[in-house]
Order: sequence, then structure tokens, then C-alpha cells
Amino acid sequence: MIALGEYCKVDKPQTYTLVTADSVVLGMPQVYPEHFKERLQTGLWTLATPSVQAIEIPDGEVMGKCDFVFAQSRCLHHGLYRWERDLPAEEMYGMLRIDSKRKRVALYARKKEAARSLPRAISLIGSASANYVHWLTEILPKLALVDEIDAFKDYPLIIDSELHPNVIESLNLLNTDGRELVTLERGRLCKVGQLISISPVAYAPFDYRRGVDLERLKIDPSWAMFVPHGLLALREKLLSRLGGNGPVQSRRLYLRRTSQFRTMCNAAEVEALLRESGFQVIEPETLSFAEQIRLFSEAESIVAQAGAALGNIIFAPQGCRVIILSAWSPYNIYYYFSNLASIFEQKCAYVLCEPVSQGSNVHPAHKDLKVDIQALKEAIDQ
Repeated sequence: MIALGEYCKVDKPQTYTLVTADSVVLGMPQVYPEHFKERLQTGLWTLATPSVQAIEIPDGEVMGKCDFVFAQSRCLHHGLYRWERDLPAEEMYGMLRIDSKRKRVALYARKKEAARSLPRAISLIGSASANYVHWLTEILPKLALVDEIDAFKDYPLIIDSELHPNVIESLNLLNTDGRELVTLERGRLCKVGQLISISPVAYAPFDYRRGVDLERLKIDPSWAMFVPHGLLALREKLLSRLGGNGPVQSRRLYLRRTSQFRTMCNAAEVEALLRESGFQVIEPETLSFAEQIRLFSEAESIVAQAGAALGNIIFAPQGCRVIILSAWSPYNIYYYFSNLASIFEQKCAYVLCEPVSQGSNVHPAHKDLKVDIQALKEAIDQ
């Protein structure tokens, strides 16, 4: 195992700086009801953001649904992991076994299909590429940034297979140079003579190792890192291509969640209150990507349960009020969406709820919830 920064120092590959290291001052979310306020940070938080590099790796290998890159018996990884805390998706799903103390990785690639081979390509592979919000924050901004390097205009893009049509639509909207798309199945290797790997534009731990005491570690805003320049470049390019920079209609949107995870026990009561308050009820997954961008670009207020659809606040206007409904859990990184909102100068608030018990087999971050209606009224009226 070797961090990308160390690899660049030792091997001195060709690199291109897409964004320089910086810091951003983030506003913390408002919290309702009152007794939950002490559980989250208040005021302002200065978040350090790393530089973003496009790194040319000779004879590199990527694997479907895997954030790691392999080159000459080395496993290259970004430097934001905290191995004693973070459990990557690749390890959870049995694609890798990591021995961080010995700095070694066992790789379990699929053997049924031969490795693909390309002379050159840009990797947009990601362990969480199938998740809409992670695609929008962790992968698509890389294309928005690397697009500025003329030398890569005709490089194919390696992407994960079986992505949602909306994810493919977003890629096609941004891929204005018509680069070839090469799909890679989970666990299948692709060998590339000149591989362009882009360092992270965002990072939050996928999950945590057994025995980690999150109450003691105390999650803070640095656990949800975003490089603002990447997000802003993505927003600007997509809004300009869809004509989303005109007059705003001032819509009030409620995002109805249809997932079986984190069920809202009093959803009907919540929806009735929001309809009475002038909110339009939508199910974002039923809309095309372009329709979602246009709708959110007209929002003055958004209420939603925490979930992937909230990634669309990237396209909401400055000053938009974003109210997020979520059960309380020490496992949740609440700053993920509040940091996003702050980058776009939106006003974020959480309505936190006591989780509804579902037994010990349910992940602590996926408990059902019952919304405090009075707290929601206060958040809407603020």
C-alpha cells in the first residue's frame, strides 16, 4: 500500500494540478428541536481542502467498483483514509483485505473474465458510483475539472457498469467532447498503458471498523470533505448547458422518500403539513436528470429526509433553505449535507428525531424515525 502523495514523490509521474490546496469556512446547520442542538457543532468551521491532481500512472490497473489503483505490485490509495477508523466498501464487500499495519492488500479480482486492456484512459471508477449523491459529489466533479486539460480531450472514460440512467445522462451532459465510455464490471480488472487517476474531490468514511467508539471520536465537519471548486465547476457547467441561470420561480419542494431504509413512521402527517404550507411533493427518482436540475434550480425551500436525492441541492440557488429530517445516531455524518449547503451559500437546518427501534440487526445509521411535527413547523416558519 502506498499513498498517492508518496507515489508521486518516489516515482515522479507526470501530474497536472486541477485545484490547489485551500480552506473553506463553513456555516454549521441550525438544529431542531432545542434539546438536540448541543449534539452538533455551531457557528463556523474552517475546513482544509487538499489539492486535486490528475496523475499519469504508467501501466496502471483499475478494478470495477474500486477506488484503489494498482501498479507494479503496489496498491495506490488517497491519503484521506484513517485506517484505524475507516472501513472501505471494497473491504466490506470482499473485494480486498487490508492489512494497514503491514501496508499490504490482498486483491480478489474476478477471474471469469480476462482483464480488459486500453492504451490510455481516464478512470471515473468509484466504489460508491451507483449512489446518486456520491456520484454527484465524488466522481462527476472530476470530469468537470479534468475537462480543462486539452491533452486529455480524446482519452476514453472508464466507468462502472450498470449505472442508473440518470447517472449516465449526467455523464453525457458533461462529456461534451464525446469521449468513449468504457464500462467495467464489479471486480473486473482493466490494464491501462497511460492511466489518468484523479485524486479525491470529496471524501467521507463509507463505514467504520468494529470496535470504533464514535461517541469518543465525536464526528465533526472535517469528516465530510468537499473541494468547493470541483462542485462549483460541475454546477456552473450543467446549469449553463441546461439554461438554468435565468429567473428563479421560488418553488417549495418536499422530496418524498420511497426507499425501504429509514422509514418515516408518520410520513402522511408530515406530507399533509407541508402541502398546507405550500410545498410541492415530488419523487426525484421518477424524473430525468435534466428535469431534476431544472426543478431544483427554481427552489427557494427544500424539505427532505436525509438521502441521495438531497445531492440535488448542488443545483439550488444561493439562499435556498434546506431542511433535513433525520433520526439521531452517533454513526451519521450530519455535516455531509450541511457542508454541501454551506458551499453553495444555502441555509441548512436539521430536524432531528429519536430513532424508532428495529432490533439489533439494523445498522445504527438506518433506523426508522418519527418526525417531531412541532419542530418541523418551527423550522419551516423560521
